[in-house]
Amino acid sequence: MGPFQIRTIKEKLDDNDKGDAPEVIRIEGKGLMPVSTKSKIAFVTSVLDNTDGTAKPVLSLVEQFQEEHTTCYQQIVEAGVAGPNEGYNSWVRVGVIIPDILLPPVGGNRKLKVALRVINLDNPPKISMGVGGKGHAGVHGIYVKNFEWHFDGKGYQEEAADTDEARGLAVKLAMSIAMADGSLDDKEGKTIQNWIEKIITPFSDARQEKLKELYNTALRESYEEAKAGGLSLSQITDHLNEISDTPQKFEAMELCFDVMAADGVADESELDTIKSIAQALELDFDEIEKMRDQRLIELNVSTEKQASIETIIGIESNWENDQIKKHLRDEYAKWNNRLNTLSEGQERDNAQHMLDVIAKARQKYA
Repeated sequence: MGPFQIRTIKEKLDDNDKGDAPEVIRIEGKGLMPVSTKSKIAFVTSVLDNTDGTAKPVLSLVEQFQEEHTTCYQQIVEAGVAGPNEGYNSWVRVGVIIPDILLPPVGGNRKLKVALRVINLDNPPKISMGVGGKGHAGVHGIYVKNFEWHFDGKGYQEEAADTDEARGLAVKLAMSIAMADGSLDDKEGKTIQNWIEKIITPFSDARQEKLKELYNTALRESYEEAKAGGLSLSQITDHLNEISDTPQKFEAMELCFDVMAADGVADESELDTIKSIAQALELDFDEIEKMRDQRLIELNVSTEKQASIETIIGIESNWENDQIKKHLRDEYAKWNNRLNTLSEGQERDNAQHMLDVIAKARQKYA
């Protein structure tokens, strides 16, 4: 094996008959690990926009692919323990970039830089806004590749005003979820506040203060409107449809699901409100279902305070019995597969609870 190196390959995320699967950039590595002693290593991928020669952050619209304290793109792949004279004989995947969830500073054709860091998980460096780690003892190596991508929409610099307004509307939607049961739980309010803090982090101090005032105003106003029964979801979703693209709508839905899960209970009124919002925003049902399932697996759905069986599993009131049975078979297969991939712990227990709920529904509709 030679020294460690990386390459990038463009590919479809999944093969399907429709041919409309999103393209991704797969990052592969090969060669000796750049370590002098045995270390618990991970590969950390960041993306920067280098079109005009000055590196600028590239944001991610999905929380799973964000830095801990900012919305800048980051993916971490843990690779176990590696020592000197150990590595990969052939190319293996060490990271991935999903351009569909990236938000560059400007739209159109962009020159992007991939920075892959091999780090020591026991001594991780601070990486913020896509940069950091150079010279840090916990960084074993930094590897860079460039690629170009065309973005149809506008970037965050171009859409700053619309994005600011869209996120203010997202705060109002989140408040509608929090107040769906008639009261604002402290954990729900804290979830919205934490979200605000996170999304303003990439900006300058002056802009942070301006955005914080904007979003906190939306928070206060929507709380008062919801308490008085005057918070209009249709007005909010109609305006969001006018000024934002699909990624901003999904960002709002992510926040709504986080608020729903904040108190550990899948409340029926909250799930119903989320469903109404998703329909009004004309979002893809499969993607919304994935968000819902991700939050449900974090909740103990066996408690008496949870929503009805039908709401949790996603059974519509106007479905025929045959349609319900098919849906239950699909749900059982999905959650059974997840159960087999989860380690012992709360999430595995919750997946088992979901299977128990599905079993009750199968008895009910048999």
